[in-house]
Amino acid sequence: MADTENTILNNNLFFLTGALSRKLSNEADEVFATVGLSSSHALLLLLIHQNPGIRPSSLAEKLHLKPSTITRLVDKLERRQLVEKETEGRATSIACTNEGDELSTVIKEKWNQLLQDKQENLGERYVEVLSEMIANAIDTLPEG
Repeated sequence: MADTENTILNNNLFFLTGALSRKLSNEADEVFATVGLSSSHALLLLLIHQNPGIRPSSLAEKLHLKPSTITRLVDKLERRQLVEKETEGRATSIACTNEGDELSTVIKEKWNQLLQDKQENLGERYVEVLSEMIANAIDTLPEG
């Protein structure tokens, strides 16, 4: 029975990617809790900082998320006064506030530290290859 169970788990792409995602997400969420954000909010803020005036549709595309999810995430950042939205006609753009820009610097350092920790733990080449393989899979699979 144990062999069958291990085969089902160890050869199951869906289980393995979910388990890896949960482990990495939990670790990142713990790190960003120190600045009062989830890892999703931290990544979103960093993208907005790097792309002032970005449109929600571009964020949704880059992050492979639904526009409604982006709206919910951005709304929280806006309530925290880390970003501001500007609407012109039907087009909305998002930019960091001064506070958001300052926090982005801290966030970038935390992301870099997380990556460095994983490279030390798993090996730099392993992290590079795994990241490349996951990115290629995301680009290859149809949107769901």
